[in-house]
Amino acid sequence: MKPATRQRRRWTPTPRSAVRHGLRLALASGLCAAQAQERPASSALPPVTVTGSHVAGLETEGPRPVQVITAEELARSGHSTLWQALATLTANGQGALSPNFSAASAIGASGLSLRGLGVGATLVLVDGRRTAPYPIGDDGQRGFVDISNIPLDTVERVEILKDGASAIYGSDAMAGVVNIVTRRSFVGRRLTAEGGSAQRGDGRSAYFAGLFGHGDLAADGHNFYIAGEIRRQGQIRFIDRGSLFNRTDFSAAGGFDTTPGVPNALNGQRPQSPTGYVTDADGALVGFMPGCDVARFEAGRCSFRNTWSQIQPPREASSLSARYTQRLPDGWQLSLQGTHARSQSQQARRPAWAFTGGYQGIASGPGQAPTLLPALPPTTIGQGNPSYPAGATSPSGLLNYTFLDIGPKVDDSDARSSRLVAELQGRVGAWDLTAALGGSRVALDVVSSGLVNAARLQTALDDPANPYLVGGPNSPELLTWIAPRQRARSSSDLRFLQLTGSREVLRLPGGPLSLALGADFTHRSQHETPAADVATGLVEASNRFVHGSQQVRSVYAETQAPLSEPLSVSAALRHDAYSRSGGRSSPSLGVKYQPAGGVLLRAAASGGFRAPSPAENGLAGNTSSTGATRDPLLCPSAADANAPGNFPSQCAVEAAMMYGANPALKPETSRSFTFGVALEPARDLALSLDFYAIEIRDQIVLSNSPSAVRGSNLTPIGQVQADGTVRPVVPPVAPIAYYQVGYVNATSTRTTGVDLALAWRHRLSGIGTLRSNLALTYMNRYDLTIDGVTYRLAGTHGPILVSADTGSPKMRLRWSNTLERGDWSVTGTLNYIGSFSLTDPSLGVNDCVAGLGFGGAAEGHAEQLGAGVVPPGVSCKVRAFTTFDLSAHWRASPQLGLQFSVLNLFNAGAPADWGTYAGAGRPYNPTLHAQGAIGRSFSLRAVYTF
Repeated sequence: MKPATRQRRRWTPTPRSAVRHGLRLALASGLCAAQAQERPASSALPPVTVTGSHVAGLETEGPRPVQVITAEELARSGHSTLWQALATLTANGQGALSPNFSAASAIGASGLSLRGLGVGATLVLVDGRRTAPYPIGDDGQRGFVDISNIPLDTVERVEILKDGASAIYGSDAMAGVVNIVTRRSFVGRRLTAEGGSAQRGDGRSAYFAGLFGHGDLAADGHNFYIAGEIRRQGQIRFIDRGSLFNRTDFSAAGGFDTTPGVPNALNGQRPQSPTGYVTDADGALVGFMPGCDVARFEAGRCSFRNTWSQIQPPREASSLSARYTQRLPDGWQLSLQGTHARSQSQQARRPAWAFTGGYQGIASGPGQAPTLLPALPPTTIGQGNPSYPAGATSPSGLLNYTFLDIGPKVDDSDARSSRLVAELQGRVGAWDLTAALGGSRVALDVVSSGLVNAARLQTALDDPANPYLVGGPNSPELLTWIAPRQRARSSSDLRFLQLTGSREVLRLPGGPLSLALGADFTHRSQHETPAADVATGLVEASNRFVHGSQQVRSVYAETQAPLSEPLSVSAALRHDAYSRSGGRSSPSLGVKYQPAGGVLLRAAASGGFRAPSPAENGLAGNTSSTGATRDPLLCPSAADANAPGNFPSQCAVEAAMMYGANPALKPETSRSFTFGVALEPARDLALSLDFYAIEIRDQIVLSNSPSAVRGSNLTPIGQVQADGTVRPVVPPVAPIAYYQVGYVNATSTRTTGVDLALAWRHRLSGIGTLRSNLALTYMNRYDLTIDGVTYRLAGTHGPILVSADTGSPKMRLRWSNTLERGDWSVTGTLNYIGSFSLTDPSLGVNDCVAGLGFGGAAEGHAEQLGAGVVPPGVSCKVRAFTTFDLSAHWRASPQLGLQFSVLNLFNAGAPADWGTYAGAGRPYNPTLHAQGAIGRSFSLRAVYTF
């Protein structure tokens, strides 16, 4: 078969586009030799638009920076998923979502955060059009598109517009746009197989894909292709990695031994036990179940290990995609496209404990105010239970036990996404017209196991006929009855109708004046329903519900005016009318100027917005943990938890937070500016430097004045007496049951920085061709303003409470070098993420001690931190992280291509992040440093075309 080149968009070199052409030559090095055997259907495709414009026609360098990543570059990166490849974007920053974050609200999903402004400010498109967001928002709030559920084998390229684009695309495009462009056509057959593993033998992955296409549009008048892929990825646990992730005994450094099951001051010398023991109401030991005794208990030898927390969860994904394109009379073209994908993932947390402090659930739901259930007393066990400690004289006592027999709390997610799009393109008179109709849906089931029902547990312990036996054995049926599986269901739907047209209006000195007009109608709905026992408060878990929909009617206009040969101006205006939050107009203005060959100056200004999501202004609510908070009534002495009069357990208590929607929310609004220069000083050298500034106002956040709601549970709890001892006392008021708070428009954020891109190609005599690509992003400022006070967060861990507590390093760099010689090519890529501190001034975390105490990873040093001392062996700064990836490709035959890749070639370890709460209690940042925790990993890919 004659090798054929890939289909390119229509492009004719002009003086104004010379820089663009040189940059593309340097950045895109052509397809791998084996991939050259596949053949896109050759045809005169209709004029297409590039990301950031509705004007169809020639491809020219626009006034805004657009980064293009080809399918070949995705393959050469060595990453096996789209998320892994795009997570290395230097513009991706604070607030990005990783599927490795074990406490994410949006379980199993991943999202990009351009400029560190959050996933809600980055619009993700597929073929230039919206697709349904993930059914669960980031932090249960901000909508985003899960890129880990997008099939990789059909991706032709990814275009990243690193500037505000609401004037073109509407809501959410305040920080930029990521447009995932799929293949328009394909002829041939291609099979792909890949296997991989971490160096330690875990995290094994397998990938199989097939792509089959028939019909040449030019010769046959049609093209059809179908693609399918299956991917599996094994888990990697913390216990299988080094001491950084498994160290729990800090006593040698003056801290506590926090190994599960070991008595310490943090658990009041009464830890939850793997074997079980009983205490009286005053906390005195009554007896032990088999497997432990008082001597071993006090020596800390009745402990157990955390075998459930994951660095990388197991994951399975599959997809089937098809596209049919038919050429019609008079130059018209019809395209029908469909995709169905499924992604299954997991989150694992510690097993449930016996309810030593009792249990009081909260019932809530649509149209129902949070209702406190009657308080249940602490879990007790009596002499009638066969597992009651032998020789104990008390007839009953409080049970202290970790339910290892039931297993860890596990959330298994199953996301199924579907997308159908019909597109008609053609020309009427001078107008290039496009009409598109489509819909997409993401359905999500989350099945939770290991959630113990406190009432059922007590019933089973007291059952004389078939009691629950502490330590077992127990029947599977009994364990399932005590901790029944819970199923939560959610869905997100988006339907759209789009009409656009563009034409040349008149001739200007620099070329034709182009005009684009369009109108869209979009309907979006989101429904999220918690499991029944969670909604009624019978078991403790996040109780989140969303029921809302919104309709959007949009009209827009855009013009491109080449005023002279070197000077061109573009302008756009879009108005979006939301059924729930009103209308918003977004303007933009761009200028590009080429004073000489090889020099291009560009600048752009635009306004943007993000409309409130159904989770923010619909019929919605969310229950989750606040983290460690202090009860001001039961812990009046904030400086010292052990001060007389304090109830120490109420000085750092995890309470529930009820988030409520606010129908009166306004859209967030933004202003963005870019200014840059693109240079081509030599034929094979191109570089660009772009400055950016983005300001977002009226950001939707939770009110900073939550109200506390107390329960009726007056079970005695420990109080510090005047002599320093702790004695169980009935508190004067019941502990805080939950906090209630709503969303408001309150804060603003401003960020500035610079992007540098460099591309170089050089032929090395007798060796081959070297291609070098450098991308660098430096964030100069990241300022968060709250109540008129501005906090500077660039280079800090802030804003901590957004997404996965990622942090805001000032610099990210990616430098890729490819050497090609004959049938061989080798690519080496350097990835660099800068350092940052543990502070977040916006939360009052102003020094190292406060930063160490916030995230929980330094819990073993709580006493030292309480005294204002930085413990030995911890770091007040998250150091820079550098990895090097290597991939080698060989065309073994005209049909077969092989690629061997090594990620993290030098096995760089993840830097310790003692300030994050995202590492499951470890000093580890899963969004920025996952490859350091995984370690060196290998993959082998084979591509066969025929």
